[in-house]
Amino acid sequence: MRRTTPLGALVRGLAAGAVGSAVQSRFFALTRSLAPHGSSAAFEPPEAAQREERATETVARRFVEGMMKRGPLDAEQKERGATAVHYALGAAFGAAWGLVRESFPDLDRPLGVAGFGAAAWMIGDNLLYPAFRLGAGPRRYPLATHAYALGAHLVFAAATWSAYEALRPRSVALAGAALWAVRADARLLPRLPRRVRPLGHTLVTTAARIRAAQPLATAAEAFARA
Repeated sequence: MRRTTPLGALVRGLAAGAVGSAVQSRFFALTRSLAPHGSSAAFEPPEAAQREERATETVARRFVEGMMKRGPLDAEQKERGATAVHYALGAAFGAAWGLVRESFPDLDRPLGVAGFGAAAWMIGDNLLYPAFRLGAGPRRYPLATHAYALGAHLVFAAATWSAYEALRPRSVALAGAALWAVRADARLLPRLPRRVRPLGHTLVTTAARIRAAQPLATAAEAFARA
């Protein structure tokens, strides 16, 4: 079997990282009551507006008002911008995972995925945030804050890995064939006499297997490796 090209890994990683960001957002929503509090005093923001913003909102505001010279952004626009930043950053990490994963196949194991999550946490929270004055250095925050952030990034990494593997051409082909089989069963079987319905179901299942193993899978693999 031919290995995935860098372009295929990049595109698949972008999509997987976006999925990982969505799952991480859900994690934050479900664990809001468990999130550590009281760490805001550790950071003195350089801009007054940051006192009322999340880090992703600050990035969105700086990009739109500072780089694009548009705005100012209202609260709703900042919220949308923060969501875009969150997904863009997750997609970027997902793309990096795809390239590293295909370059070093041995990373495709739980320890490798955990290492990816830890690296995303270290780079994002402990390097990029302080560098862009979005937060304080890692020593300013208590261990509980670091533990919660690391856990969120491990969830992100697991979701990204799952989505990346699910988006492989063969997996997509199998999923498409299964959906086709369900629809074919629903349309065909009610029209057949009861005695021959098992045979009809067998024929549909066989056709679905052929559909997954041949044209759809071959086309998907060719497209991903182009």
